[in-house]
Parts: sequence; C-alpha cells; structure tokens
Amino acid sequence: MLDHAVGMPKNSIFISLLCMAATIISAPSLSAASLSVAPVFSDHMVLQRGMELPVWGSADPGSEVRVRFGSQNQTAKANSGGQWRVELNAVKASSKPKVMTVSSKSEELKVIDVLVGEVWLCAGQSNMQFTLSKSTNGESEVAAANHPLLRLNTAKGWSAASPNSVSRFSAVAYFFGRKLHQETGVPVGLVVRALGGTPVEWWTPVDKLNRVPFAKAAIDNPSEKWVAYDQAVAEWKKVVNSESRKAAGKKPPAPGSGEEQVLASIYASGKPGSLYAEHFESLVGFGIRGAIWYQGERNSKAGVEASKAYRPLLANMITSWREEWGQGDFPFLAVQLPVFSKGGPRWAVIQEAQAAAVGDVPNAGYIDIRDQPDDGLHPKNKKPIGERLAEQALAKFLD
Repeated sequence: MLDHAVGMPKNSIFISLLCMAATIISAPSLSAASLSVAPVFSDHMVLQRGMELPVWGSADPGSEVRVRFGSQNQTAKANSGGQWRVELNAVKASSKPKVMTVSSKSEELKVIDVLVGEVWLCAGQSNMQFTLSKSTNGESEVAAANHPLLRLNTAKGWSAASPNSVSRFSAVAYFFGRKLHQETGVPVGLVVRALGGTPVEWWTPVDKLNRVPFAKAAIDNPSEKWVAYDQAVAEWKKVVNSESRKAAGKKPPAPGSGEEQVLASIYASGKPGSLYAEHFESLVGFGIRGAIWYQGERNSKAGVEASKAYRPLLANMITSWREEWGQGDFPFLAVQLPVFSKGGPRWAVIQEAQAAAVGDVPNAGYIDIRDQPDDGLHPKNKKPIGERLAEQALAKFLD
C-alpha cells in the first residue's frame, strides 16, 4: 500500500522504515540522562514550612541546575556522578498552589500545585498500614474525605485527600493529618511508608544497628541451624514449584521453637536495614516536621530477650533517622501497643520498652491506647489513635 501510494521502490521504502524505527528506538535514550528530581518532589506535594529545604536530583555531570520557587532562585552544579542539590530558604505556610521550576541549559521541569505547611513521616508495620476503608465507620469516612489541603504521599506519589485517594491510605495517618489540618488551618503532607509483619531492625540503617549489643551479636553470629533450615526450605519450594507438592514431600521441620524462628527471620542475611534502604534512602533530607511510628508486634514474637532489646533498638532507630535526615532532633511520636489478650508476656515487655525508649532520646513521646477495648491484633478503631497523636504533636511540637 505504501509503495503504491508513494510510488517509491520497495528497497527505498524498507530503508525509510528502518530509519524511522531507528529514530523511534533512539529517542528515549536521548533523554535517559535527562534532568530529574528525586521522586518525592512531584505534583501536589507539601513542603515543610519554617526550615531550609533541600531539593535534589540528577543531571549531566558538570551542568548547572536552577531551582525556582516563589521569589527564590537557587543554583547548583551537578557533580561528577551527575548528582545535584540546592537548599531553598525557609518559607511560610501557604495554601496557595505554587510551581517549582527546575531547569538546566537545555531542559526544564515543573512541579505544580505545591503547598507549604506541615509534613510528617508515618511508618511502622500492619497497624500503621491498616487502611481507612477497613477501619471503624470506614465507608462513611472515605465518602466524607474531601480535604484538598491534606496531601497524601505513598511510593506512587502525592495526591489530595479525596474519596478516591484515601480508601487504601493509612487510617492512623489520615486521622492524624486531618486533625492537624483542622487545628492549624495550614496544609498538611503525610508521607507513609509501612509494611505488615516487619520488625524495627528492618527500618533502621544497617550500619547503625551495631550500636545495639543485642543486634550486633545476632548479626555477627547467625544461627547455623536456621540458615541451613532456610536453605532446605528454599530447595523444597523449588521442587514444589517445578514439579509438585507430592514430589517435594513434607516441608522440612523447623529445628527449634517459633520464637527462635521469628528471631532468625528478623536477622536473616540481607534483612536488617532492608526496608530503610528500600523506602527511606530516597527520602532522606526531605523537609519534615517529625515522624509518627506504630510498630512492635513483630518484635514481641521473637522471645523475651528480644523484646527487652526493643528499648535500645527503638531509641537507636530514632537517633539513626535523625542523623540521616540532618534536620536535628525532629519530633518523634510512637503508639504504645494496645491491650491484646493473646499477646503473651512478651507483649507487656514491648509496651514497657516503648514507653522507656522515647524517654531515652530528646523530643520524643508516645501515646497510651491501653484504655481502648481489646479488638485483636489489628484494632479497627483507628480514629482515637490518629487524633491522640495529633493532640500530642500540637501540644508538644507546634506553636
């Protein structure tokens, strides 16, 4: 059809098509080294008011990068690795959407609908991850979630709080942020990174864990029997997947107690520090007011001694985050584990450790929710938890 329409020889058409294909294929590679900003700097974000704000990204090595925001105009030169970083001067809270422009000699990026207010990091395990839609009165709470100045950040980016965005968002974080916004009147940004079944050791930079003797001993002296067991299970799973469960036979028996197995899994090769590396390293330095933390259930399952170690482990994690962020002793608020009849003696040890750990570091606190009814491992009524965190943040850390 082409050679009839154009009247060209078939060889000429073939060469032309090859050239067109080459152009299409090569176009993306031309922009592969393009100017970029870190993923957290994206449309609809909230910047922290009242502090110097780092902005960073990548560009061609040696190129000059300019960041414009409001009346500010800051420049930096990309280093030999292509990394650049500027610091914006402190800005006041603003509900008026602004544009952040990042440019080099040949490129320009715009981040739109940027607000300035309060930004909090929200992290932990399943009770922080627990979604609004599954919480008490979840359906009505989701339907009423129309808060354009409350912004939510997940690994997928920023969005304004609306029925479309809040359903699968952390219920604790949402109620916390909504209360802060209602009381202060300024925009609020919530950066949530949480994952069920995870211990404090995975959320701590691995190179900082050695400061806790219990963690250092566990890392330096892995249990050989549990390492061998993990390898045996991995081989068993291969046979199950490649052949059948029948061909694989029975799963290898565990060489010890359930507590030993949990502890071994926490300190398995590559696990300590893994979630910090995966979820926080790309965020480090982003301006925040503080952090809220709801975790401890996993550590309670690793035995009494491991539960006792939670106090120095949590205090060390708080200190480590502050060191990495470089924003001083930012506020940190923890949720003490609730009443849980099936938690066993280790549950109470973790509760005590949580209360003690925040007293071991400055600018930290916790909320006691043991007056709430026993509603299992994952209490559905997250509203009082989020609101109590907000009330303490307002009383202790916000003017």
